[in-house]
Amino acid sequence: MKKIFIAAIALMLIMSLVTPGEASAADDLTGHKYEEQVRKLMELGVIQGDDKGKIEPDRDVTRAEFVKMVVEAFEIGKAAEGAALSFSSASNQLDFKDLKAGAWYIGPITAAVEAGITTGYPGNLFKPSEKITRQEMASMVSRALTAKGINVKAEDTAELSFSDSNSIHPAHRDNVRILTHHGIMNGNTDNTFKPLDNSKRWMVALVMLKGRDEVFPPQNLPFQASTVLTDSTKVVRQFETFAQAKQYVQSTNNVHAVEANNKVIWMQSGIVATNAFTEVYHTQNFQWAPGGQFRPYVSSNTEMKYLDSTDQFVKVELAGKTGYVKPENVVLIPDGMKKGQSYYRVANGNLEHILYNHFTGAYVSTGAIGKAPAGLSQGVEYFSWDGANFTTKNGQKVTESHQYFNKLPLHTVSNYTAAELDKYLNDKFPYYNQTAYGKRWTTSPLVGSGRFFKEMEQKYKINALYLMSHAIHESAWGTSKIAQDKNNLFGYGAVDSDPYRGAYTYATFRESIEDAAQRVNQNYQTVTGSFYNGSILGNKAAGMNVRYASDAYWGEKIAGHMYRADVHLGSKDINKKTLGITTTDGLNFRSGAGTSHSSLYKLNENIPVVINGSQSVSGVNWHRVQSENKLYAEAFVSGQYIRMLPVAK
Repeated sequence: MKKIFIAAIALMLIMSLVTPGEASAADDLTGHKYEEQVRKLMELGVIQGDDKGKIEPDRDVTRAEFVKMVVEAFEIGKAAEGAALSFSSASNQLDFKDLKAGAWYIGPITAAVEAGITTGYPGNLFKPSEKITRQEMASMVSRALTAKGINVKAEDTAELSFSDSNSIHPAHRDNVRILTHHGIMNGNTDNTFKPLDNSKRWMVALVMLKGRDEVFPPQNLPFQASTVLTDSTKVVRQFETFAQAKQYVQSTNNVHAVEANNKVIWMQSGIVATNAFTEVYHTQNFQWAPGGQFRPYVSSNTEMKYLDSTDQFVKVELAGKTGYVKPENVVLIPDGMKKGQSYYRVANGNLEHILYNHFTGAYVSTGAIGKAPAGLSQGVEYFSWDGANFTTKNGQKVTESHQYFNKLPLHTVSNYTAAELDKYLNDKFPYYNQTAYGKRWTTSPLVGSGRFFKEMEQKYKINALYLMSHAIHESAWGTSKIAQDKNNLFGYGAVDSDPYRGAYTYATFRESIEDAAQRVNQNYQTVTGSFYNGSILGNKAAGMNVRYASDAYWGEKIAGHMYRADVHLGSKDINKKTLGITTTDGLNFRSGAGTSHSSLYKLNENIPVVINGSQSVSGVNWHRVQSENKLYAEAFVSGQYIRMLPVAK
């Protein structure tokens, strides 16, 4: 029997294990379906190219080659390090008659025999040049797992269910069961295993990498590159830094998101939903905008457009304006996991907003919020981040169309009388002969308040139709416990922690209405007021809604009340004023037409104004507008910085 001693060929073995240079930028592996996996094994030194740089991913693997790959991939003994001399003389002998002295495979085969991974064939043969079959591959890898301390008994695993399970040799069947249990080998798409098929280099790469994950579990690195599934994500690879994970996702097919702590923190596309009260900042360092008046905040379950993110911030668009939010306050929902989204629809010539709750999966309608814009069709879902610029589901722009009552400056006077407002309160009260807030209603409690709304309109220059609509919205038509017990129609003092006890008490509805008019006038309709962002209802980009309520659609909802009341009473208010909007910050509004006149006040960009007339001065068009500063009746502004607002008609 021929004896081969490793010590005699150690130098030759070490030389044979020198890893060839890295593959060039474009080799025969480039573009291969399993390029990533093969290159991963190349990085580990398990697979090498030939002296010409060829990788040959589709070439069949021989038994000797496979043994070397197993030994190196699973780090079996010192042979994995190329130090063949470290084996004891008692176990460093091979009895196989068909092995050549000094061949490159002597060290790996010795290590594999020592570890119990392979035993060869009867007659003291190893058959190093024969192609390794799939069932042989399964057995060697299964034994390698055992050698590394991963012990699973075949009887503790599920029976094989391949259509050709019976064709697997009994000597290999248990090992195939063990590998399928681990998910290291899964068979073919036609539910066959094909045990006698040869194993190609790319197949070996897949098996080795999955096997290594069992032996050397991936470290819990802080950032994961993940594939997005319908209801979950699947981690593909882990990274030390966010930048590494993001770069990997951007350069790898079918990997869509970066995760940290089981939460998506960056995605290729998707939507953002808040999971708590959230402030939207001007900078990624969470600083407020200069001046301090623009400080939007939103409640939980508010949708925002996703722009970008890191592990430190999320960049969003809210109501058409860019801002930054803290990652812990939002959920990033990749497109592949999105179950729904808020949308707009046309119903009977009106526009409705259908709001989606990303945490309950429920939809709810705001009811009619205004006229349906031209170009929008019934039966089609439209999407808008600001309630004015509409797109189709695939992102194609349809139109820009603003709702009149949402963008109407509220220092305007309503054309409705007190009696007409009372008529609406009487005609449209929704709780007749119903129980609401513990009381059965036979009359509308707000009827008679029309004169108070008109009184405050005259006294504080605040639109009476708005005041009525605001009261309806906050007090549920005057039926709420706070309204009934405390005459509080606007919810002032009703803090979230204890709204009923915190709510202010008023002697009469009139007193409550006047307090609201004073507060709105001082804080929201005074140019220098603490919360002024335009004297419109608006949204989270402009208007009262920026600072008045956390509900991002508060302004839209109250404008909807105004619209529905106006329609019922004969449409005496809608589209009666011509609206424009500022296009630059620090815009001067002057005492007369022309730059020679003094500036009365300044407005920032995106503030609607009422245009009463226009004239030309030195070839420049100047608009005469209703003054936003209530100290003056009118002011003048250059038409160069005013855009006519397209309103739904």
